[in-house]
Amino acid sequence: MKRKVGVVSLIAIILTGCGQDWEGFVYPNKNDLTSHVGIGHYKTLEECRAAAIAALQQISSVERGDYECGLNCKESKDLYGIKVCEETLD
Repeated sequence: MKRKVGVVSLIAIILTGCGQDWEGFVYPNKNDLTSHVGIGHYKTLEECRAAAIAALQQISSVERGDYECGLNCKESKDLYGIKVCEETLD
């Protein structure tokens, strides 16, 4: 019985972590979303948010800038390489 519980727990842990790839984007000027910088990939939304805020602080753009964290982003062939994400949050 203990072995079944261990296997089920392991499968649950693996499945909850699968496919979680948050990608961060920083906009130095929130009024010009055409100018952005990719800041990398993160395992969690919280890591992405922290990195985005740090990046905005580094370029002195916390007040006038903005950021997004996108989940499982892929380049779109139809949109000339623009990244499309399953979900985006700030």
